[in-house]
Amino acid sequence: MNIANFSVEFKLNTLEISKLNKMYLKNLYQKRVQFFFTSVLVFSVFFNFFYLENDTDLIIWIIRNVIFIMFFLMFRYSFVNTVCKLIFRLTKKLLKFDNFINKYKLNFTNSLIYVRSPLGEFTHKWSQIDKAILTKDFFFLYVKEKNNYIISISNKYNNDRNMTDLIAFVESNVTQVIKV
Repeated sequence: MNIANFSVEFKLNTLEISKLNKMYLKNLYQKRVQFFFTSVLVFSVFFNFFYLENDTDLIIWIIRNVIFIMFFLMFRYSFVNTVCKLIFRLTKKLLKFDNFINKYKLNFTNSLIYVRSPLGEFTHKWSQIDKAILTKDFFFLYVKEKNNYIISISNKYNNDRNMTDLIAFVESNVTQVIKV
């Protein structure tokens, strides 16, 4: 196997997609939604400053914005969780369509791991892989980041998958594969 040209792509089945959404994408999208809400907050405070009239007291403006920021900080997690739950409920309903399912892919190259979904694409370097565990039904890659994500690949439904090439690449170039 030539390491310079290593490339394997797996289309995911619905079981893998649901596990990927629960374990991996949920936390990543919570960060994106939280960033969006924080950007809206900063923009609204900044925009509100330019509509400050000359006769308006600056202290009233500051108090109003401090109350707005405190309100945002108190309810930020509930807003983020609600939006993420809505996104993933919609995703569950869309999993009934083949065109939507076919957009979920894992692509492994000699330098990067690509996790593709209709909601976005994420990349990891092979150096971020902490452990690789092979079970009867799944091959797990533990990504060492802040939240320690797990990428699971099904061994059970091995349709058109080069699992042996992927496992051999991980074993020889990344980390020892623990077989359970």
